[in-house]
Amino acid sequence: MTTPCLYSIVRFSPYPETEEFANVGVVVCAPKEKYFDFQMTKRNDSRVRNFFHDDCIFPIAKDAFFQELSFAKAKSTEVVGAQPLAQFFNYFTAKRESIFHFSPARVVMTSNPKAEMERIYNKYVNHADYTKTRREEVLAKELKNRIERIDGLKNVFKSQTINGYFAKFSMPLVAKRNEIITRAIKPLAFEQTEPGKMMEHGDTWIMRVTRAAEENLLNLENVLFTIEEPENPNSGQIKVLNSIKRTMDSKNIYHLPSNDEDLAVKFAISAKG
Repeated sequence: MTTPCLYSIVRFSPYPETEEFANVGVVVCAPKEKYFDFQMTKRNDSRVRNFFHDDCIFPIAKDAFFQELSFAKAKSTEVVGAQPLAQFFNYFTAKRESIFHFSPARVVMTSNPKAEMERIYNKYVNHADYTKTRREEVLAKELKNRIERIDGLKNVFKSQTINGYFAKFSMPLVAKRNEIITRAIKPLAFEQTEPGKMMEHGDTWIMRVTRAAEENLLNLENVLFTIEEPENPNSGQIKVLNSIKRTMDSKNIYHLPSNDEDLAVKFAISAKG
């Protein structure tokens, strides 16, 4: 039997003036089932850290907010009746001036509130619906925003289709001068769990730019791959990543960790000539 389930997404917004936020948790309440619970991301979430270039605010603030959520969960057990519990949820998740705030409350019908909380968390926080390609689009957008803050680089880097006889693919960040590619940047997200799939992804992009260079469509020295590795790679994944990097090195293809945006921007700046 299904029951109404209220939920709200926890958002982390350390710089309110930018209106940017990251989804970091979810609070769920099924009033008729007397259910109130929450789930939060880890305090060392690399996605949040990289997005806000923050190594200190989130871990400390998250611990304090976790205590607040835990207190609310404990107090919810003292609320009697479905309507008062729903009101308690709405009051707790109401609009607030804080680096942590909540999305407007939403309702979903479910027969298992706990499983529904896990589903919602995976969708909005873990981004379970994101494909590898989607993650790379996010990385490209973040890097593009950073690059465009540099004087003279506004609208310089654009998505470009490399269209040769053999080489046919698109890169998200390409700068050209007199129709010649001066810089080409492609984020690579290695979110695959199988080392073989990781190798296939890396080899595909190395092959693409190599073929483009053979057709004189670009110069490999002007190519940069930014690499996002799994958060806790196992020995097999590490071995594959090292192999991919060695192949890039052997072909003089520049690569950087995706969180090293300062060097990536430095690479981009040289496109100005």
